[in-house]
Amino acid sequence: MHRHGSYGRYLKPKGGGKFPMQRYLCLPCGHTVSVLPTNRLPYRPLEVERLQGGFDAQAEVGTGLDPPPEPIEAGCLQRAWSRFLARVKVLQDAFGQILPAELHTAQQLWKELRRGVGSAESMLRFLARHCKRSLLGDYACWRPAS
Repeated sequence: MHRHGSYGRYLKPKGGGKFPMQRYLCLPCGHTVSVLPTNRLPYRPLEVERLQGGFDAQAEVGTGLDPPPEPIEAGCLQRAWSRFLARVKVLQDAFGQILPAELHTAQQLWKELRRGVGSAESMLRFLARHCKRSLLGDYACWRPAS
């Protein structure tokens, strides 16, 4: 892989500043790859710590976000939680025996993930390494090139 430039990605949900996303080129196949920093989510302008705080609040784990989210960030967090709600079964299957067999709600799943896996960053790392997926979606970037 060779470094192949970068592009700007928003730091916060309401825009403003950007950070550089590094791109790399695979010379044999011609595909380019972007590498996310560990504190960022694929396709979402949220930091992992803010997502974790928002999900903790939804599942009634801890005290929630400090400072509280502004309206645009609150909307991003709500959309992320809705996506998480739709992925309960997929995530239960992905984490397998790390979780208890009987989990019926997204709140229970999040509580058990926090207890068994730890931080949202650890969850994302586990899913990427072992399952080739992410917390909120199975993206084309995880599929092998054809």
